Amino acid sequence: MQLKSDQMRLTQKERNWLPWFGINGKFALGWSCFVNKSTYPAVEQTFEGIAATRVKLLQNWTTAQWEQLESLATLISLDDFSNQTAKLNYAKQSAIDFSELFIVDTNGQILCSTYQRRVGTRHKETRALEQGLKAQFLHGPFIDRDTLEIGPSTSKFHDEVTLMFYQPITQNGQVIAVLCGRVPNDVLGDLIQREAGHIYRESGDNYLFMVDS
Repeated sequence: MQLKSDQMRLTQKERNWLPWFGINGKFALGWSCFVNKSTYPAVEQTFEGIAATRVKLLQNWTTAQWEQLESLATLISLDDFSNQTAKLNYAKQSAIDFSELFIVDTNGQILCSTYQRRVGTRHKETRALEQGLKAQFLHGPFIDRDTLEIGPSTSKFHDEVTLMFYQPITQNGQVIAVLCGRVPNDVLGDLIQREAGHIYRESGDNYLFMVDS
């Protein structure tokens, strides 16, 4: 039987990262693979199923975030910034995975935010903002110290790693600003672990969904 795993394009570094000795070393795992080689098809099918489930979870979750931002963007009017802050705070109560919702103008200045300290400052991710002014854009994961300062949303674990959603705000067919949603990356880790589970504890299968960008 032809296995998909035989087609993996492993680099030389990936082929040599295991130590020779120890319970997870090359000798131990090599012997284990030889003894259990008849189960390869079943193991591969299991991992393929886990990966497919996680991809679907991530796609569905991302779609849900976009729907919330699209709906909120239709309610935004930049005539009165104070009212927009109230709308952002209200929306954040239901969009619980976002740790911050904010609006940035076409020049990169933050007009209003659910995290007041950032109002009036400049958005640092200028290249991502350029894309967000053209169309919906999802940026990340990337390191942002503001994410650490703002704090977690729904995840117990928290660090600086960030996902950022960019939703253009249009008036009369013209993009006048961008609605941004900040998500701590650990939210995704929790989602994957909660819904897809761990089948092979020793395998690091948490990372099955990760691919080259």
